[in-house]
Amino acid sequence: MSSNTVISTTNLKSRRDKIKSKQRWENFVSFNRSLMILSLTVGVFWVLTLPHWVIRDSKQINLQGNDLLTDDELRSLIPLKYPQSLLKLSTSQLTEDLQKKVPLANIIVTRELFPPSLTIKVTEKKPVAIALASVVSPKTKKLELKRIGYVDKDGIFVDNEVYKQLQKKSDQLPSLKVLGTPQIYLSYWQDLYDLISQSNVKITEIDWQNPTNLILTTELGKVHIGAYNSKFPQQLMALEKLKSITTKIPRERIIYIDLTDVEIPSIKEKKPPKEVKKDS
Repeated sequence: MSSNTVISTTNLKSRRDKIKSKQRWENFVSFNRSLMILSLTVGVFWVLTLPHWVIRDSKQINLQGNDLLTDDELRSLIPLKYPQSLLKLSTSQLTEDLQKKVPLANIIVTRELFPPSLTIKVTEKKPVAIALASVVSPKTKKLELKRIGYVDKDGIFVDNEVYKQLQKKSDQLPSLKVLGTPQIYLSYWQDLYDLISQSNVKITEIDWQNPTNLILTTELGKVHIGAYNSKFPQQLMALEKLKSITTKIPRERIIYIDLTDVEIPSIKEKKPPKEVKKDS
């Protein structure tokens, strides 16, 4: 055998040994990497499933931004079943479910692991009108007007039971009142409220008890509108024009302003008392 053949065989063996050594090292690194990932996964899973990461009651929920609703009122509306795993909790679903129960402009839900808790930051939608309806009094058995809830500018009705403490905050109560069945007027409310809020005539009450004749209580007196329809903006404009005329008529003589025919507005007045003739 020649010397060249010996050298070539030696080099080939050396290369094979290096390749095998490299493969063993790569296999070792790969095995350790897989082991580390597996250990990390198991560790994370173990940590996440610890019983400590659980909301056991509503006291572990921190509330921010609520003013109209007390903490207790808002907590009672949060749709969670306890105990609730913090990490299995869907914040987007919680936000969606909470908005179905109470009108909130914005909700931000964040989770805290140390200590385990939830923080819910809300932006409230203030009601713009007090809703009243005729209900049978249990004492007198007669129909009486009773506050049944509130309406916001978007036509969302909130039951009286939700804002229990709001009744005690007179400075935060809306000055506008709406009478009637909410199911009748809520679909029209957003457009109607936008119009009356821009009117130069102050409107304090909307009586929708008779859908065929909407009655407004204004600074000029009672105003009969008729059925609410597309002519309502024109009726409000006509009402503004009557402002100067009504100053010439004593308020106590005005029974109501009739705008059912917007082309021919009229003022229904009380008849002046008859003068008693003195015997000569």
